[in-house]
Amino acid sequence: MTTRLGIYSLLIGLFVGIFSGISQFMGSKNIWANLTISKIIGDDTSDTIIGFIPVLAIKNSLDYLIYSLPFFIFLIGLGIIFLLISLFVKNH
Repeated sequence: MTTRLGIYSLLIGLFVGIFSGISQFMGSKNIWANLTISKIIGDDTSDTIIGFIPVLAIKNSLDYLIYSLPFFIFLIGLGIIFLLISLFVKNH
């Protein structure tokens, strides 16, 4: 199951990355251009998630992950993590 999640996450990440690159190359402003997690879940929810963690180092990492990291890179990273987990956990 985690293998499928990893493969699907990689495919969706590549799909979003390709269309994001095409739209930035053409200069059009659509849903793919500059898509981040904060644009998906909203600014209020993003601020709540970041404000909930009291450790400054984790806050800075979450701030980068939610506000700055492109969504397709997040999906590709999530897919790689799922695939690595599926390599070592055979019975799931």
